[in-house]
Amino acid sequence: MNEADTEYFSGIYEKYSNDLYRICLLYLKSREEAEEAVSEAFVRIMEKRPVFESEAHEKAWLIKTAVNICKNINKSAWKRSVIHDDDVMQYITLPEERSVMEEVMALPPKYRIILYMHYYQGYKTNEIAEIMNMKQSTVLSRLSRGRGQLKEILTQGGFFYA
Repeated sequence: MNEADTEYFSGIYEKYSNDLYRICLLYLKSREEAEEAVSEAFVRIMEKRPVFESEAHEKAWLIKTAVNICKNINKSAWKRSVIHDDDVMQYITLPEERSVMEEVMALPPKYRIILYMHYYQGYKTNEIAEIMNMKQSTVLSRLSRGRGQLKEILTQGGFFYA
């Protein structure tokens, strides 16, 4: 790897590693596994060296790659038996946010990741669909169902009144 490559890869790592880590942490609920998934995503970009149309395309490629790595990790028999919610919760400081995030983490992964990407990362539903390799109607449905489940849980918990 030459100096220009080193500078490029250092730059994209600096730019995207935190976002990828948060997404992987939501998927995997383990600090160590999230770090591993992020590392693997950056190894893949270094190996494949894809050409991107824009920074948004570059970030979307990394997110999609990281999500696929997380899915593979979650498929393993060992992973299905171990869950680490505390790793995710250490990054939430306000008590109200902790309470809401605890309920988000209790949602099924298919809703949890869509809610996170939409509300915390600011992605539009069509962008999430492209990154997650699913139809936009599926993203809209999961977003709606996830919000509905979360609202029901939060209403029962006294966070707000319907």
